[in-house]
Amino acid sequence: MATTTHSTVIAALRAVGVAEDAYGPTLNTARSPRDVDVLGARLAEEIRAVAAPTALVVWDTSDEAVLAHVVARSLDVGVLRAFEVEGILGLDPDIADGTPVALLATQWGERRLATLRTLVENRGGRTVAVAAALGSPALSAVPDVPAVSLAGADEATDVPS
Repeated sequence: MATTTHSTVIAALRAVGVAEDAYGPTLNTARSPRDVDVLGARLAEEIRAVAAPTALVVWDTSDEAVLAHVVARSLDVGVLRAFEVEGILGLDPDIADGTPVALLATQWGERRLATLRTLVENRGGRTVAVAAALGSPALSAVPDVPAVSLAGADEATDVPS
């Protein structure tokens, strides 16, 4: 990633901010739709450089949905939202057999990533890329498909000197 592009991404990450929620770090997408557009467009470029998904899959949380909307619009694909209700996992809408998908999150934790990959596979989908706004050990450990991120978690919160 070029330095200018990287600094633009870091500025956008800092503008929206990252906060903890029940499922882990999430972007505060309501703070700056313009900066979410910057992040989403850049994530789409990163995904497009390594894979050709026909759908994007995210856990169904409001901030992830906003980010997914921007990324999906840039990729010209649909969004599938994963959910858990009383211990039952599902996708909405359901996935067609063999659909190549990219998984997206603000930041991946090992358990949530593994669970989503298993859900997609069990429904007949095929993960072709894993993407996140922020890197993590779980993302770095993905062995079999391309994994992309925009920045390290420390870059999103560090104030430049």
